[in-house]
Amino acid sequence: MSSQDTTPPDSPQDNSRAELDEASSATLDALEDVLDAVREAHPDTPQWEFCEGALTALLCTRRAVPQAEWLPFIFGRDAGDIFASPAQETTFLMGWQEREAQLRAALEAPVDSLEDEGALAPAVMDWRGLLASLPEPDRAEAAADQDGPPPALAQVWAQGFMAAVDRWSDDWAPPRDKEIAESMGDALACVDDLLDDDTAQPALNLYEPDAAPSVSEARFEAFGEALWAVYDLYAIAKSLGPRTGPIRNDDKVGRNDLCPCGSGKKYKKCHGA
Repeated sequence: MSSQDTTPPDSPQDNSRAELDEASSATLDALEDVLDAVREAHPDTPQWEFCEGALTALLCTRRAVPQAEWLPFIFGRDAGDIFASPAQETTFLMGWQEREAQLRAALEAPVDSLEDEGALAPAVMDWRGLLASLPEPDRAEAAADQDGPPPALAQVWAQGFMAAVDRWSDDWAPPRDKEIAESMGDALACVDDLLDDDTAQPALNLYEPDAAPSVSEARFEAFGEALWAVYDLYAIAKSLGPRTGPIRNDDKVGRNDLCPCGSGKKYKKCHGA
């Protein structure tokens, strides 16, 4: 999937996201400022929501993907052709690292509810809620400037997440352990569901509560299920660790060590059986 397919219409950012803490909002504002500046030279630059989905997937990838791989993936061009200056690049990379740390902290925090303080709260946008909150003349003008209907809640975030999974498909290949592989597949399916449009009856507006409804109850629940799925994927990645190459006969692995194949099983119950 190219980043050209993931650029929603430009809009104000106030009230555009779910509740975020002050540090997260400041980080996101800085990142979006850089993306807006890059977009002047490269109109196909994705909105942060796509980047946030990709970043979340990278956190759930079994190895640490280096900057030399993910940076050109995000922008769809060589790293040297992205930023207008070293200062602009530094600002973006510092913001990326800050947001990465914020998301990692949320994924490692013990939470019982998505409403808990510190729970995962991706920077997603209710684009339809934004349009519904505009006065009729502005709404018609904004709709006329769009290339197709606005995306559903978290649709762009899911596009970024699944695009990263596809890009690093080898790292996302299911492990040999059938139970873990099934859990991984179920979790990815929850994120993948958000790629579909929200065609159910709108019931709430996440941009402006008093405006016309723009998100269905089913979509809101599916988004919540996808967030819990991300927790599962993060835990699976941490438990399995990076994938390794084929097992050689001269590999020295203790029978009670984890099997180097990445199955999550002890060697004696996997390749050492």
